[in-house]
Amino acid sequence: MPLRALRSHPSFLYRLPGTALVLIVCAVAIVLTLGLSGLFAWRDREASIRHARDTAGNVSLLVAEHAARLVETSDLILKQAVTLAGPPGMPLANDRAAFDRLTALARSTPYVVSIWLVDGDGKAVLTTRQFPTPDMSSADRDFFQTLKTDDALFIGPLDNTRFTQEPLILLARPLEAAPGQFRGVAVVSVSPRYIRDIYKSFDLDYARSITLRKADGTILLRETAGEDESTDSSGAAPSRQEPQIAVERRVDGTTLMAEVAIPRASVMQHWHERLWAYATYGLAALLAVSAIGTLAIKRTRREREAEDALQHAYDTLEERVHQRTAELEHTNAQLESAVTDKEVLLKEVQHRVKNNLQVICSLLRLQAARIDDTARRAFDESLRRIQCMSLMQELLYRSDQPARIDFADYLRQLCDGLVRSTNPTGARLTVQAEPWTVDVDQATPLALIASELVSNALLHAFATGHPGTVAVELLPYPEGMRLTVRDNGAGLPPGVPSPQRKNGGLGLVLVQALSQQASASLHIDRGSADRRGTTFTLTIPADGLRRPKAA
Repeated sequence: MPLRALRSHPSFLYRLPGTALVLIVCAVAIVLTLGLSGLFAWRDREASIRHARDTAGNVSLLVAEHAARLVETSDLILKQAVTLAGPPGMPLANDRAAFDRLTALARSTPYVVSIWLVDGDGKAVLTTRQFPTPDMSSADRDFFQTLKTDDALFIGPLDNTRFTQEPLILLARPLEAAPGQFRGVAVVSVSPRYIRDIYKSFDLDYARSITLRKADGTILLRETAGEDESTDSSGAAPSRQEPQIAVERRVDGTTLMAEVAIPRASVMQHWHERLWAYATYGLAALLAVSAIGTLAIKRTRREREAEDALQHAYDTLEERVHQRTAELEHTNAQLESAVTDKEVLLKEVQHRVKNNLQVICSLLRLQAARIDDTARRAFDESLRRIQCMSLMQELLYRSDQPARIDFADYLRQLCDGLVRSTNPTGARLTVQAEPWTVDVDQATPLALIASELVSNALLHAFATGHPGTVAVELLPYPEGMRLTVRDNGAGLPPGVPSPQRKNGGLGLVLVQALSQQASASLHIDRGSADRRGTTFTLTIPADGLRRPKAA
């Protein structure tokens, strides 16, 4: 489009001065930069909250699995302690051997602090803490009172003991007793410090708290990291009003709940740290837009000065293009006329070649009428081959493409002429051919091969008075085309060699030579005792006929 047309364009933007347009673009870029920076920052905030929630969920799953394995292992030790207490009706063992076995059982796991055996009155009978067992009573403890009426596993906290300065987690089961009797309980105390050490190894990049509590809200363990708070002796934290991202999971096989909580303030702190990156990127983008806008304004001024010179060059070029276009149109018209003349000339040449071949055929027929039968056979074969070439020239003359023919159509007309002129036994000839367009260089050797094979089958395959069938097929196969000539006659005589030996009749030698020219492979099936006749199969690869021409 000429520059003068752009300046007179009805659109408002085309008529704006270059400087004003640059300023508008810069303003839009600044607004987009600020808007996108704010949008990305807000989306990053939401992503930070989702990440914290996913992290809390993954850690709560890990804590619940660890607590389940801890309870499972402690319950197994507890059941072994119940077994060491002896069968119902027997007094609880409190000798040195029982103490050693109970001590070995407690040392099998690192987190078990002690194991106790308490009789039905609440008196301690045996403990891994001290031998002999000190005079202590647990009749007023929650686990003792609960297990007197409930035989399920008891899990609960123990706020203070005589031997440790930290609260413990207790797991207790009733001892085996006769029905309706209460023989006592076995107690395993677990150190929360071991569990806290494992929880402290979780690196979440956030302040967080991990709580393990019973279904009624009783806290067994609470471990915090990155929070300015203290825990009391029971592991409970001071109450807070700060919003948190908390995920809670039930510990499999127990009534315990594992909770992981991350303060939103900790998540927002990480997000605020990344806001500086967004601010930096936004400021850099604004500076870049400002610098580019300044350079663009300077450049538009220089471009405005060059527009007139460019318009003049455009007008000159347009005039030259019109002149060159007129010259090319004249040249194209001359070329089209020359091509038309050549096509007419080629058609005329093909027509004359066909007429000349027909004249040669007429002369050969006249000459053959004056010679004996032995020499006449050679004349007939030469006449047939010339008629084969004449038919090709006739189809080329009729074709819309001067140098290409449909070989299937040619094959049908060839076979029709041969069965009417070269069929002394009255054999039946069938043709099945798929359309296949080839150029004249490809069709010539294939036409001669087809003529030789079909005429040979019609003349020699059947004895006089015993007509048979000759089948001709031109069908595609995955890598090219396949020409097959099949008869159900007497077959090749034993003395007739294959064309590969090159010492047979002229027809077989010619077929072999033409097969090599076509880069095709010829296969001869001489039949068998169960199947009479001979089959010639010519396999033509898709690119075979192009190689000799290219070479």
